[in-house]
Amino acid sequence: MPPTLCDNHALSAARTGCWPGGRATRSDGPASRTERRPEAAEEMITMKAFVPTGDPAEPVVLADVAEPVPRPGEALVKVEAFSVNRGETFKLEKPVPGERPGKDVAGLVVQPAADGSGPSGITRVVGHPMSGGWAEYVAVPTSALAELPDGVSVLHGAALPLAGLTALRLLRAAGPVLGRRVLLTGASGGVGHFVTELAAAAGAQVTAVTRDAERGARLAGLGAAEIVHDVADARGPY
Repeated sequence: MPPTLCDNHALSAARTGCWPGGRATRSDGPASRTERRPEAAEEMITMKAFVPTGDPAEPVVLADVAEPVPRPGEALVKVEAFSVNRGETFKLEKPVPGERPGKDVAGLVVQPAADGSGPSGITRVVGHPMSGGWAEYVAVPTSALAELPDGVSVLHGAALPLAGLTALRLLRAAGPVLGRRVLLTGASGGVGHFVTELAAAAGAQVTAVTRDAERGARLAGLGAAEIVHDVADARGPY
């Protein structure tokens, strides 16, 4: 069996977006939708996906589910990597019946949208579906898809949608930050890392609050001008 990023715990496997016997890396060339379609049109195509159980000891299990059928404005994406967000792990404690987790994915378009919108086939993309991304395939609205630059891996790309877009919208709501001092609480999380990098790149002097020395060093590397361990240690004005 080839090496794998998975271990025996399904949620640990979910964090890497990998499947038994494989790893979350670029595909060597996915089959086209025509090649993958079974001879009998009525035969259901199945795929592997992580399905919530409601059991705290094993919150998700790998199971066979129906492959999604895209709507006209959706593209079918072969998932090569996905990220695990805090909100999704909370929802696994009391899962909604019929709903599968997965809001951040990166991979390849294997079936373009029928209405002609969005990326063409075999395009590397990052996507932000409403759910269902912890799977081999997911249908994503083309309005929630973006082409992934060649220099960005699927592993990095899959971390972008939820945290990255939240950070970007936060800064747009705050207005221009050039020359301003910005105090960032909760800087240790995914959104905090993106805000630090984006605000510093936009010309802000960022003070990041974190109790973790290792994360503090990482935030400084992303552009934070000052690292403090408590809000009380920050010296404004901000």
